[in-house]
Amino acid sequence: MSAGTKNKYIRVFIAVLIFLAIKLFLPEINGLTATGVNIIAIFAATIWLWVFASTVWPSLLAFALVIMFGISDPNSLAAVTYGHWSFGFILTAMLLNTALIETGVIDHISTWFISRKICKGRPWVFITMFLLSEFIVALFLDCAPVTLVYMTMVDSICKELGYEKGDRFGKVLTAATLWLVVIGYTSTPISHPIAMVMLGQMSSAGAPVSMLDFCKIGIPFGVLFFIATIVVLRLLCKPDFTKFEKYDPDAKAAQMKTLSPEAKISIGVFAAVVVMWLAPDLLSGVFPGVAAYFSSIGTTCAPLLGIAILAIVHVKGKPVFDVAKGLTQISMPTLIFVMGIQVFCNTITSDATGVNTFLGNVFTPIASSLPPALFIAVILVASVVLTQFLSNMVVQSLFFAAFVPVIQATNAAGVTNFSIAAFGMVLTMAVNVSFMFPSSYMCAPICYGSGYLEIKDGLKLGLPMAVIGTLLLFFIFWPMANALL
Repeated sequence: MSAGTKNKYIRVFIAVLIFLAIKLFLPEINGLTATGVNIIAIFAATIWLWVFASTVWPSLLAFALVIMFGISDPNSLAAVTYGHWSFGFILTAMLLNTALIETGVIDHISTWFISRKICKGRPWVFITMFLLSEFIVALFLDCAPVTLVYMTMVDSICKELGYEKGDRFGKVLTAATLWLVVIGYTSTPISHPIAMVMLGQMSSAGAPVSMLDFCKIGIPFGVLFFIATIVVLRLLCKPDFTKFEKYDPDAKAAQMKTLSPEAKISIGVFAAVVVMWLAPDLLSGVFPGVAAYFSSIGTTCAPLLGIAILAIVHVKGKPVFDVAKGLTQISMPTLIFVMGIQVFCNTITSDATGVNTFLGNVFTPIASSLPPALFIAVILVASVVLTQFLSNMVVQSLFFAAFVPVIQATNAAGVTNFSIAAFGMVLTMAVNVSFMFPSSYMCAPICYGSGYLEIKDGLKLGLPMAVIGTLLLFFIFWPMANALL
């Protein structure tokens, strides 16, 4: 038996022990039912496996166990997982992302920013333009392909200028690339699974938030984080620019290819899809009937229509986007993981489990003994710390499920006046302040495995940014979100 197989069996055995310990020793008290004990036991064991084994097959196992233990029937569970609107949204958004990358749109945008004449002989202008282009792209696309595109550029630029792997220039540029792709990812729900999962969770909790309202909080957070990044790079990180005089933006501009007809069509379709997503809010005051229509068709309809148009329209005898080929290039593990998250989002909070009542009864006295601001501060710090080591989607799901009942109880008791929608949004941003270790984010291994960024450097450079992100959330964006939502 190989060491890998043995370790896998050990982790599965530990998961079984976790399940049995909770199943046998967690009493049905404080409103918790037998069904609630079962779902907590399955949830805890699944979290262990998500962290130490895989995010894929444990999600499938959780789906089966929830049915086997009678927590939900197959049809009901299907409706809230792979039959849920968020699953279709993420799938089609991934396909649109693939179309933009395949047609060269992202390469064109990134090269345009760093080929401006203003970058010549001005290293700080170059870094700002490079990172700005990445941040803008990351607002609309999934983090993994954006990271791959920009790390390819980092490698190319370092080789062009003569910087070796391990030199400070490459370290700093790689670290900042990771920070901003992560923060761009959390700033909007457009093509971003974790934000869409949270929108679904908030809706299930009776606190729905529109995509535009999410952007109103998320984008300002991202912009301030971007500014803080440039300041920290300049004052603390201090990259080595001794070889930068070799950089020639004119040569980069000469290498740029004009956008192909396929690329222009892809941009147009993607822009139209984004407008359709935001139309319910943008048009509500001017054309309420039109806004109501776009609201009624949901968020999945627009990307479905966009993908179909890209498949129907042909250029030079070929479709703008080959959907069958695109399906082989998207991340199925991400989709299955989202399904696994949805299994618990829509069962653990069911009235039949009594979990909400249980958590409220257990934690409300503790929360009531703390000043409201300290209560939020503890949650934010804990989520930022944990997300450096665990999956951000796991931390988000765990914290939302654990603390929403507590907030509801403390609100009802008059101890707090917290918005569930604000809590969900700020929690989503907090669990995305995650970039100090390879385990912190799905795209982090790309950066840490590049040879340009070591773990010790990621920790040293990233710690100030994690602190700044936490402070921004606590002092600015939690009060803002709580007031607006």
